Amino acid sequence: MIRNALKRISVIAAFACIMSTFTGCSQNNKDDSGKEKIFHENITGSADGYDYELWKDEGDTTFTVDPKGGTFSCEWENINNALFRRGKKYDCTKTYQELGNMSIDYGVDYQPIGNSYMCVYGWTREPLIEYYIVESWGSWRPPGAPAALGTVTVDGGTYDIYKTTRYEQPSIDGTQTFDQYWSVRRKKPEGEGNRIEGTISISKHFDAWKKCGLELGKMYEVALTIEGYQSQGKATIYKNDLKVGGTYSEATDIEVTVDHDAIAQLESSVTGEDAAEAGFFDISFESGAEGWIPRGGSLLTIDKENASDGSQSLFVSGRTDNWNGAAIMLSSDIYKAGKAYKFSARAMQKSGEDVQMKLTLQYNDGTEKYDEVALVTAKSGEWVTLSNDAYVIPEGAESLQLYVESPDSLTDFYVDEVSGAE
Repeated sequence: MIRNALKRISVIAAFACIMSTFTGCSQNNKDDSGKEKIFHENITGSADGYDYELWKDEGDTTFTVDPKGGTFSCEWENINNALFRRGKKYDCTKTYQELGNMSIDYGVDYQPIGNSYMCVYGWTREPLIEYYIVESWGSWRPPGAPAALGTVTVDGGTYDIYKTTRYEQPSIDGTQTFDQYWSVRRKKPEGEGNRIEGTISISKHFDAWKKCGLELGKMYEVALTIEGYQSQGKATIYKNDLKVGGTYSEATDIEVTVDHDAIAQLESSVTGEDAAEAGFFDISFESGAEGWIPRGGSLLTIDKENASDGSQSLFVSGRTDNWNGAAIMLSSDIYKAGKAYKFSARAMQKSGEDVQMKLTLQYNDGTEKYDEVALVTAKSGEWVTLSNDAYVIPEGAESLQLYVESPDSLTDFYVDEVSGAE
C-alpha cells in the first residue's frame, strides 16, 4: 500500500481496527434499505451481492455506497492512508482457479491530487499475500521495486510485474511479514477528461504472476479499489461489474515475458532480506535491495556506476517530499527499546550544492515518533558517513523503521555500506 508501503504508515489507534477485518472492531452493515449509504469512518458491509469497505488510519473521508450493483463514490483529504473498495470477500477455502474466471468491467471518474491508486486489490491466505493490479495512479507510479520480474500484455495494455515484501506490518492476520504481488500498467489508460473505462481480466494477471514464480493462496478478497496516500482527491465508480465463475482454464490469449535475471536477483537477495529483518545486518547492495524499501514517493534502483565500496549502491530518486527516502524494517525482537546499537550508512548526492543527509528512526510508543540517529552535511559528489556508535532506542519503542533522508532538499541520492550492530 502507498509513504508506503511504507508509504510508511502513520500508526494511530485506528490500527487496532485495520482493514476492519483485522480485529473486527468496525461496524458491519448489510444494506437492504434500497438507499445509498454514506460513511466517514471505518466500515465493512454488503449490499446487492457486493461487499464494501472503508479503511483509513486518519483523516477526512466520505464513502458513498450505492444500493445496487458495485458502484460507489469517495472523497479524501488530510489523510495518511485510506482505501475505499467494493467487491467480494471469500472464506479462504478456494484458490482463484477453483472459484472460476475473474474479471471486472469498470468505469471510473478518477480525480486524485497526489499519491493514489485505482486498482483491483485483495488478499490471499496460505500463503498470506497482498496483491494489486494497478490500472491508474496519481503522482507516483508504484511500487518502487528495483526491477520488474516480467510483463503481461492483456486487455489492451502492458503491465510490469513486481514482488515486494512488507516487514512486520498490519495485515488481515495481524502484524506479519508478507509479500505483495503487483501488476502495474506502463501507461495510464486514456479516456475523456477524468473518465476511464475498461476491463481488468483478474485471473489472467494471476496466471501471468504464476509464470514469474508468484503463487497466490486461497482467496480472501477481490475488490475494485481507490487508495489514497498522504493526498487528496475524489472518484466516482459508475461501473463495477465483477464477474466470477465458470470453468477456469489457464489463459492462452495473453503475452507474458519473464525476466529470469531479475527473478534470480530477487531470489539471491532473499537471504539478505531475511537477515536484515531478522537481526543485525551489513549491507552493500551487491545482491540487490536486500530488504530496503521506498519511503514515500521515492523510487529505489540498484546503481552500478556509483559505489562507496564494491560495484553497486542503492539509488534513491523521485522524491516528492523531504522525508522520502529508503528504509529498512528492524525487528523488535533483536533491537530492544532502551538498549544501545551502532548504526552506520554511507550516502552521496549530486545536487551541485551542500545538503544535509540524515539517518532517522521511526517508531511507535502509542503515537508515531521520529528520532535523529545521525546528521551530516554532504558536499555534492562526495560520499559521507552517517554514523552513531551508541544510539539508544527510546523506551517503549515498537514498529522500528530505520531510514535515510535529506531533510532540506529533494535531491536524488545514493546509499551504500549500511550496518546495524550491537
